[in-house]
Amino acid sequence: MQDSEKKENALGYSIDVSVGGSQDSIQTVQKEPIVRQDGGTRAWLQVMGCWLLFMNTWGLTNSFSIFETYYNQKFQHISHSNISWIGSMQLFLTLFVGVFAGWLLDRGHLRIVLVTGIAFEVVGIAMTSLCTTYWHLLLAQGVCVGIGSGTLAFTSAAIIPFYFAKRRMLAAGIVSTGSSVAGVVYPLMMRELFDKVGFAWAVRVLALVMLGGLSMSLVILRPHSSARKERALLRSDLLRDAPYTIFIVSYAFMVAGVYVPYFFIQSYALDLSIDESMTFNVVAIMNAATFFGRFPYNYLADIYGGIAVLVPCCFATSIILFFWRFVHTLGGLIAISATFCFVTGGLVSLPAVTIANLTEDKSEYGTRMGMGYTIAAIGALLGNPIAGLARDSDSIDVLERWQGAWFVAGGALLVATALMIWARVLRAGVNMSVKI
Repeated sequence: MQDSEKKENALGYSIDVSVGGSQDSIQTVQKEPIVRQDGGTRAWLQVMGCWLLFMNTWGLTNSFSIFETYYNQKFQHISHSNISWIGSMQLFLTLFVGVFAGWLLDRGHLRIVLVTGIAFEVVGIAMTSLCTTYWHLLLAQGVCVGIGSGTLAFTSAAIIPFYFAKRRMLAAGIVSTGSSVAGVVYPLMMRELFDKVGFAWAVRVLALVMLGGLSMSLVILRPHSSARKERALLRSDLLRDAPYTIFIVSYAFMVAGVYVPYFFIQSYALDLSIDESMTFNVVAIMNAATFFGRFPYNYLADIYGGIAVLVPCCFATSIILFFWRFVHTLGGLIAISATFCFVTGGLVSLPAVTIANLTEDKSEYGTRMGMGYTIAAIGALLGNPIAGLARDSDSIDVLERWQGAWFVAGGALLVATALMIWARVLRAGVNMSVKI
């Protein structure tokens, strides 16, 4: 009988040392190097690559109000609700496509996923510059960009948990600042280009900028050694995990409400008779506030857990949305927009890593996150059009006209808050020392 034990060689490979008989034999049973967790050049390069993906996926969603406003002016016979379907379809697919991207990532096809996502996003944005009708825009920007965005956004969220454990929330927070930077840079860039070269060429320049950043991520990102495993695309049995299921339903309500200001803020500002050039600045200020809101929440989530941070953030966000109905000046709009985006700083980055914390068997993480994104996509698809319908177009008073949209968003965040509390209690009771 031989005794055997596994050791690591000097290069970090896993080897099997068998002792017995006339001589010792050493056999390499795993050729993948062990990746250092929570640090090292490779891990932080993944953060940089994912940051570029976040910038050109969620950053587009954060900047959609500039497109919403332009389309409302170009297609004045089409309602705000119908125009918002373009951005909502993009946001829906950004979440929904994740289940398929995760399936491919789990099999080690990172390059295929990245190239596919980049091609769909860049081609979709480029084709948007050629669109002349509402349906063209729905297909190009809504569907094509949405598919590409979903492929890349899921990748940016799925890679980090494999390279970070103790610093997982902090790393995710750094990655999520990419959307904040895009939300500042892209509206200001588009404002200048709209005036100088017009909408079509402004969008083409945006496509080139995106292509440059996404190409860098293609070079930087590397698959994790735990990839290439056979995992299910969907598993209905996972929905029997009540805390997980309730959390992803709460995620759907959260997404349904939190993007309403990002879609309608510029149109609302124009209805308040605020100068059009200044409305671009309002969008930029909103996204700048999200940048400063990323780090504290993700730092606290590393200490107390994701749900413990998400609950007060969701509740505070709902209160802010209900108070939006009283804002009628430029100063008030800037103040409430900046406060809203600072408070919501963790709502984009924390759900994915919270799903990781709710997953005891890490081999299920890809499937669980893909299913979670798919369910959240329903909220992304319906939230903004419903808010647009709640806007009373017949009302003369601007505040009364828009209050329905803000109330729909605030109500969705209140429901999300209650569901997250329920999920937390089911998983760990009232024991706040358990980090989820």
